[in-house]
Amino acid sequence: MIKGNYKRAELVIPRISEEQFLKLSAEEQTEYLRLFREQVTPKMERFREPHPVKIAYGGRGSLAKSESTASLLIQFAEHPDYFGENIKVICLRSVQKSIRESSYSLLCRKIEELGYTDFEITQNYIRNTTNGSYFTFNGLNDFTASQLKSLDFYTIAYIEEADGVSLETWDTLEATIRKEWNYKGKKYQAEIWAVYNPNTLNDPITQKFVSNPREDWLIIKGEPLAEDNPFFPDNLIEKYEALMERDPDEAKHVYLGYPRNNQTNAVWLVSDVMDCSDENRNTAKTKEGKIEIGIDVARFGNDNSVITKRKGLAVLDMQKVHGFNTQEVAGLAWEMAGRSKDVLMKIDIGYNQGVYDLLEEWGADIIPVSFGGSADNPDIYANCASEMMFDLPVKDMYIPKQFLTQTLLEDLTERQYFYNSKGQKQLEPKDNRSETTKSCFKNRHGGRSPDEGDSLCLAFYERKIKRPMLY
Repeated sequence: MIKGNYKRAELVIPRISEEQFLKLSAEEQTEYLRLFREQVTPKMERFREPHPVKIAYGGRGSLAKSESTASLLIQFAEHPDYFGENIKVICLRSVQKSIRESSYSLLCRKIEELGYTDFEITQNYIRNTTNGSYFTFNGLNDFTASQLKSLDFYTIAYIEEADGVSLETWDTLEATIRKEWNYKGKKYQAEIWAVYNPNTLNDPITQKFVSNPREDWLIIKGEPLAEDNPFFPDNLIEKYEALMERDPDEAKHVYLGYPRNNQTNAVWLVSDVMDCSDENRNTAKTKEGKIEIGIDVARFGNDNSVITKRKGLAVLDMQKVHGFNTQEVAGLAWEMAGRSKDVLMKIDIGYNQGVYDLLEEWGADIIPVSFGGSADNPDIYANCASEMMFDLPVKDMYIPKQFLTQTLLEDLTERQYFYNSKGQKQLEPKDNRSETTKSCFKNRHGGRSPDEGDSLCLAFYERKIKRPMLY
């Protein structure tokens, strides 16, 4: 029995009553039935658009990713006008011991559901006997790098369970699936399609395509459960609720698309942080309290200056800027505070005290905080930065989805900690200058600093403030 109330997406082609259907002409009835059968989930309809890369990701059932892509592929094979010619599809997954482990069975079922009759189905391939479109099936582990390069004649490379594909393979596929052709004066290009449920925040496909998408790529994220899937079955909701009672973290991974943690000594779980965007936390009570701002000023060339504004337990704004000078960073922070002396600001002065000096000169209520300074609870924490991270009210705070970025998730869930010789909890260093431990956040994240996480921690830090000392 389903316990909760769940949002459900609406059909692109809605069901009509028998009375409405009978009022249609015979041709209109035929066309309506065709369109109704061929529709996929609303967001996945965008896969009909031309893009060199199409990625869809989310939890089980979200977007009906596999069902939608299988239906669209069969439709494209039935109607070559989508690509201006018969399509050649290679269906891939990391490991495929037999064709039964591929999308083969699902494609066969879609042919039947769509009512198409001109397909030849063998044990090795599927082919449209009218126009010659066809599908083949392989495991990526069956190919060498040079063999992958020989796939350049395919129209579509479709990859299921794509989270396990390596960066090297993605690079090769992107360089290979590049065929272009002209048909009746129109230009077409080959495409890479991939669907997956994120395993970790740093899955190769996430790094390659999702974290830094190009404008001509199509990247679709599925909202949980039925929010983006009007076909979502009730029995999956029952399974989700049952798993939530037994193992909430696994339920959030499987059904909500939350990545798993890939750092064993992380302060926060990915599921804890992703829950911060739950709209149920977006309440007036959450926003009770004062407005405070945390400022993390860029130190080196690749770093960003990040300013976070919160009211009570809710993040109101987060601004990330690169290349801003001292005056510009200070000015942005002052504007975010509404130029009010009643808004408390906390800043890590780090290697640049200029922002602090300017804001103090303008009359801001600003407090310098040293990440390496002493903690309020030195028996537990090695320094201020460690205390800030562990004291962050993750289980209660609200962060709007537009601010809960991939980088913020990494900043909060992939910063490792250890116990030092005094038995204190201590965050790993950002870079490898420390002799305490060889672990280093920047080394694992392409040299970037956890600027968003530091700014958020500063905004929510509530240690006893001593004025005017720098500490």
